[in-house]
Amino acid sequence: MADEFSRFHPIVNILFFFSVPVLAMLRMQAGLTVISLGSAAIYYFYLKGTSGLKYFGVILVMFLLTVMINPLFSHKGADLLFYLPTGNPVTKESVLYGIFMGIMLCGTLLWISCMNLVVTQDQWIEFAGRWIPHFALLLSMIFSFIPKYTRQIQKIHLAGKAVNGEPLGKKAKLKNAFLTFSIATTWALENSVDTVNSMRARGYGSGKRTTFHRYRITVRDGITIAWILCCGILVVTGLVGGRTGTLYYPYYVVWGDAVTYSAYFLLCMTPLGINGREALRWRRLKFKI
Repeated sequence: MADEFSRFHPIVNILFFFSVPVLAMLRMQAGLTVISLGSAAIYYFYLKGTSGLKYFGVILVMFLLTVMINPLFSHKGADLLFYLPTGNPVTKESVLYGIFMGIMLCGTLLWISCMNLVVTQDQWIEFAGRWIPHFALLLSMIFSFIPKYTRQIQKIHLAGKAVNGEPLGKKAKLKNAFLTFSIATTWALENSVDTVNSMRARGYGSGKRTTFHRYRITVRDGITIAWILCCGILVVTGLVGGRTGTLYYPYYVVWGDAVTYSAYFLLCMTPLGINGREALRWRRLKFKI
């Protein structure tokens, strides 16, 4: 599905995807983690559709593992639920901490998945190129090298299979894997030497570099950046000021104010709000035709 938010400046996209999970992790406030997970799930399925169900299933498994593992190692809390066969107590507070830890973890992973769908390699290079050009060059080389290296390994494997046939037995397969890796590594080293010679022949490092910037910050980018910063400041103020928080040990206590919750909810729903506004705009234009 078309995503209007992905057409914004890379600074806007990266600022948003950095702010949202960090604010949820800042104090692991129960309400904010739930809002983060719910918003991330909605946006993820908006981008992926039903094809995202498989990954979402993996996320649910990780959530269940987190919920089960935490009470096994953390026995703090005042409300005892039961004893494990090992004699260790399981408390309500440790279970709740595991639940909200799992919610925070799953929400963060979903936001990272959304970021990978929205922010392209070109946008990462554009973002890094403005501030750290050498890192941007390294990043672009890594992005191009990984698929090349993978394709080369496949070519070597198919060539070896055509010449020597399919290896039989675990020992033969292991030997063939080491041989393939060795050949691919040799190819990578030779390719890096060719890249260095090509860059040197083109004058890289001989003078000050100039860069071409494809993206320009527009008015809507500036408004969105201001919106993200304002919402983020309201959330941070609520968390640091003590108006919103969660106490897990020794007793589970959660409190919050409407301003902090509303600011964080509106921040998380920013991409969907932008897409909804764009959809209404296109529908209005179609009616005028």
